[in-house]
Amino acid sequence: MKKRDIILILIVAILIGQFIIINKFINKDKGDRVEIYLKNKLYGTYSLDKEKKIYISDAGNKNVLKIHDNGIEMIETNCPDKVCVKTGFISKPGQSIVCLPHKLNVKIVSDDESKKENDVIAQ
Repeated sequence: MKKRDIILILIVAILIGQFIIINKFINKDKGDRVEIYLKNKLYGTYSLDKEKKIYISDAGNKNVLKIHDNGIEMIETNCPDKVCVKTGFISKPGQSIVCLPHKLNVKIVSDDESKKENDVIAQ
């Protein structure tokens, strides 16, 4: 490798490191609560401050959610694809876990207006 190649690699590595650090500072917001919707109806609202397991059972459909570390994750389900379990842990306002076969939507919300994600419609 030439000297120019090494300098270029170092510059790219420094830029990537800066983007990662900036992203950590920008996305450090935490949600206040979690809203769970079952078949487009509000099933429940829970605080993210207390550790808790939530069992949801509907017509043979089973989902188990766990609130911990100011976030939530789906830890168990009996749906065939298990995409909701693979989504993993969420903790930031606007993030969600969706189980399509069971028509379940779990989303993190915040009371602070500056943390809320806005929908934008362009015409």
